[in-house]
This record gives sequence, structure tokens and C-alpha cells, in this order.
Amino acid sequence: MDIKESPRFADVVLPVPVDRRFTYNVPPRHRGDVAVGCRVVVPFGRRRMTGYVVALRDDSPEGVELKDLSAVIDNPPLITGNLISVAESMSRYYIHTLGEVLRAVLPASVKGLARGRKRQKALEFPDEARYPELTEDQAVALRQIVRPLSESKHAAFLLHGVTGSGKTEVYLRSIEEALRLGKGAIVLIPEIALIPQATSRFKQRFGSSVEVYHSRLTGAEKHGIWQRALNGETKVVIGARSAVFVPVLNLGIIVVDEEQDDSFKQQEKPHYNAVTVARMRARQENGVLVLGSATPSLESFKESREGGMVSLKLSTRPSGMTMPEVVVVDMRGRDGIFSDELLEELESVVARREKALILMNRRGHANFVQCKDCGWIDYCPRCSISLTFHSREHRLVCHYCGYEERLPDICPKCGSYKLQHRGFGTERLEMELVNLLPEARVARMDMDTTRGKEGHEKVLEEFVSGRKDILLGTQMVAKGHHYPDITLIGIISADYGLHFPDFRAAERTFRLCYQAAGRTGRGKRGGKVIVQTFAPDHHMFRYLREHDYDGFAVEELASRVDLRYPPYGDLMLITVSSVSEARAAEACEAVYDALGAAGFGEADLLGPAPALLKRIKGRYRMQILIKGALDQEKKRRIVELSREALANFKRVEMQWDVDPINLM
Repeated sequence: MDIKESPRFADVVLPVPVDRRFTYNVPPRHRGDVAVGCRVVVPFGRRRMTGYVVALRDDSPEGVELKDLSAVIDNPPLITGNLISVAESMSRYYIHTLGEVLRAVLPASVKGLARGRKRQKALEFPDEARYPELTEDQAVALRQIVRPLSESKHAAFLLHGVTGSGKTEVYLRSIEEALRLGKGAIVLIPEIALIPQATSRFKQRFGSSVEVYHSRLTGAEKHGIWQRALNGETKVVIGARSAVFVPVLNLGIIVVDEEQDDSFKQQEKPHYNAVTVARMRARQENGVLVLGSATPSLESFKESREGGMVSLKLSTRPSGMTMPEVVVVDMRGRDGIFSDELLEELESVVARREKALILMNRRGHANFVQCKDCGWIDYCPRCSISLTFHSREHRLVCHYCGYEERLPDICPKCGSYKLQHRGFGTERLEMELVNLLPEARVARMDMDTTRGKEGHEKVLEEFVSGRKDILLGTQMVAKGHHYPDITLIGIISADYGLHFPDFRAAERTFRLCYQAAGRTGRGKRGGKVIVQTFAPDHHMFRYLREHDYDGFAVEELASRVDLRYPPYGDLMLITVSSVSEARAAEACEAVYDALGAAGFGEADLLGPAPALLKRIKGRYRMQILIKGALDQEKKRRIVELSREALANFKRVEMQWDVDPINLM
């Protein structure tokens, strides 16, 4: 287009809590470069900000002196029209401005020139047939998914299959059909730890058209993937939460594996859930959405049973593989971390040169350090939580704000030398296991051992190659991994988390144990699961022994009906914070009064109350939980009234979370 004919003005949205467009003059030098969907640098007050062009115009607002746009970041633009539409849907649903949402879609850090496409080291995973024979359930599921895909019609499916039932093969065949039709695909995976094996299987099938997208890539590497997706070079993108935004051309299918996983929820604003966004994007692009899980969220489970999306069941494992035996060990009255039953099985596994997986959902050596004489416990000075002891560094660490300090030699309160380590985590577990089974070769997989871009690959490579016999770790070892030679699963403190003050506590604990149990029994040697607990009478263990997710889900749903917790009601969480505890409490009370006076039908206001972790990073936190039927207008009104109530409070911050996952 001739520069003289190019639009002279650009409407830009900014990542600020002001829900409006700002019009800027496009200087002649930029008129051939500016387009809808590109990022630009603009003056805003006394600073410069990255904004997003959402419209171009030839006329300017009357009576307004416009500022010049300063620079163009993307030429050509990276954000497509479909992505802008998805962002607008997110803005309405999560009650955040379009600029704030677009910052989450394409952050300012995603820029620069990568040095070319990086070759990723391919790990050697267990051999599988390139095209294994499908079970009847798999074939039925595949036919159902392919039908709307071939007709370019939107459809949503819940692929609910027991662990090891071949969900990934259904994903692969569905994506293969999408590629045959000239369409692209996005596969969302909850944990970065799962990406190496998933990538290996997808690249075996689809080659160089597959790219991996996650938070540990540099801004330039992410920028390169966006560009290659837009020019059609990249047709399949695998990644964690933010991969849902990659602009794959002619997007035909989105797969969300382990759709129930909490890590799909972003904890910073706009607090979006990638599963919800995947629904929006599949609908916008007339694509197919496949949510897959052995333990679907109760929301998805109920929706599929009531016809809101098509339920596809995979009830058995292929090739005659059976579900492993689950043994629940009562740890009441016992000493030590490992039961005799688990140690005996571990010894046998090591002797037979097989593999074992141990799940312990706590990092560190000990939960906290305590003085035996006076009871002193060292707390984080910025958060209301005790510091976790890490023995290798001999340091106490806060896992919320990152504060660290050296372990004192004596109690700072009474001067006693009797400092004892209370509780245990993965680091202590590793040390105990090495002492008890010196012949065992142990690999630990948690946030501390997987730092860096290739941290997960290094740990997994040792385990897969046979240089390690036992892989122990946090929840990242419990999901998605497929190793036929794992014959034993040990779950330590299986009831940890059951008694959290959260209505989802039993659901989270059950699905973690169920998923971990499913890592074994996938080979000819079968498998066994040892579950250690101090609450063996809890109803979840009855269903765990039988691998009965449906039975557990039905009982759990029944407990939520009268209380109107999801999926029988909506949730919205308001959090008010301040460096002053009294100011936070006063401000939150003002919000509660304003919301109570307005009335929201049958919705309940719970609070105000201190957050479970009432102080994080030096700020005291008070919360109000709104529960009931909340449509878009009610959510918008809640935010509006809350802001008005806080207008006269200084140094107070408010956040709101639609469909909160973490109530802490």
C-alpha cells in the first residue's frame, strides 16, 4: 500500500486497568509498517509502553491532540484476527482489560531474532510400534473426533481413559488427520517435565513440523516459533499453558492432555485457565477440542455426562495389560518414612534390575526446623510460613518468595543446640533411601534438581537409560510418563493434602494418587502400587484400590450439590492486600459491605477472612469468596463495586480471580 494511502491513526490498547482504546498518530515513517495485531511502543503519560494495535483509521477524534506512535515492534504483525477475538472473549470473561489480556497472549519479552531453529536433544524412550493396532474403544474415539475435523465444524470431546489406555495414540492419529487436511494442531501439556517424552513421540510421527513452546525458552526463541507458525512452517505446537496462544495457521484441533491439572491456571492476572481459553479458541477457529484425562476435573466429568460435550471412553489398556494391584499400608503407630512392605518391594525391584517410582509431594529435606527445648520455629520474615530446610546447601528457604538464610548453629531464642528437623521432603527421602538401599541408584526430580532449560531432560535421561533404578520426586513424576519397565510405585504420605481447608482437597489427592499408580503395569511384568497413609479409612482409598474414578467422582459430586461448589455454582475470589494488616482488614471489610449492600441474588459472600497464607512477600492478605450463580454482568459489577469501595484507601491492592483454583 502506498504510504499516502495508509491509515494515519492507530487505535491501541495498553496493559493498564483502563478499559478503553487510545488513538495515536502514525508518523509517515511507520505508515507502511503498522497493522492490526502488531505491537508498538507509544508514549503514555511520562513513560513509554508496549501496546497492541486493534484498529486503524483515517479520521482522528475531534478536539484531541494526538501523540505520535514511537516504534513498531512487529512487522508483519504476530497477533491474528482470531487471537484478538479470543482475547476479547477472555477480557469479558475474566473482567480484565483487552490490553492486560493481550500482554498475557504476547508479552513484550517475546521479541528479537533467534539464531535459527534450535535442535533439541532427542531422548531415547521405550520403543513402541509406530502404528500400534487400535483397540475398539480407540477406533470409536478416533472416528468421532475425525468427523467434525473433516467438516471444519467445532466440536468438544472428553477423552476419558484409564491410565495406559492409549489416549496419546488417539491424539496422534487425530492430528495426523488434521495435517492431511491441511490443518494445524496445538497440544497442551501441564508439566514441563512431561514435554521430553511427548515431544519424542510426536516428532517420531510428524518430524520437523513439531515445535515445543514453554516458559524456559528465551524471548527470541519464542518469537521464532510465533513467526514459523505464522508462515506455516510449524504445524504442530506442543507446550505448557501459554502455547494455547501460538498462531498456528488453519488451526484444526487443540488437545489438552491431563485437562484437570491445576497448572493450566495462571496465578497472575488475568488469571486465565488455559483449558477455558482452549475452548474459546477452538470455537473461534471452528476447530475440534479434545480434553484428555484418566481423572478429568469434576466440572468436565459432569458436563460430559449431561451432554455438554461428547464423552469418549477408553476402558481398558491395550495388548491385554492389566491395572496394577494397589496395596494401602496403614502407617499409624509406625516409625520411619518407609514401610517394611515398600522397602521389601524396592529391594526386589533393584535386584531384578527393574525400575521404581516414588512420589512424595514435598520438596526439601525437612518441612521446618524446630528447637527441641523452647519450641522456636524459623518463619519467613516476609510470609506467614515456616522456612524449609535444604540439607545440601545447609540453608532455610521460603518456597513462596524465595527468601533464604543459613541454618543457625544454635537456637536464636534460647541458645540451645538442640535443633531438630521436623517432617520430610524429597531431599530427605533421597538420603534415607540411599542409606537403606545402598545398592540402589536413585534419581530425584523436583524443582530443585530440574532448574534450567534442560533440567528435566537430564534427570529423565539418567532414569530412561538405566543408569538409575529409582526415580523419586514431587507431582511432576506422577503424570503422563510411559515407561513399561516401571514395576513398582510407592506413594509416601498419600493423605498429605486431604485435610487442607479446600473443597477440592479430596479430588486433588485422589487424582494425584490415581495418576501415580497408573505409571506401572504397562509392561509384560505387570506392576504393584504401595500407598502409605495415616488415614486408610478415607473413602478415596476404597476407590483407589479398584481404580474406580467414576465411583469416586459420583460420591464427590454429591457432596457439593447443597453447598453449591463447582460444578454446581460459580466462584470468584477477591483478595485485598497491604503491608499493614489493619489496613488490609479494614479495606476488605469495606469491600464486603459494598457487595453485601448491592446484593447478588442467591450468591453467598464468604468472609472477609485472612487468606490461608495471610502474609506473602511482605503483604497481608484478606479474602472474600463469592459463591453462586455469577453471570458476566454480576462479575463485572463485583469488580466495579470493589474498586469503588477501595477508592479512598491508600497503599492497598486488590486482585480478583474468576474460577479460582488456589484458595490459599
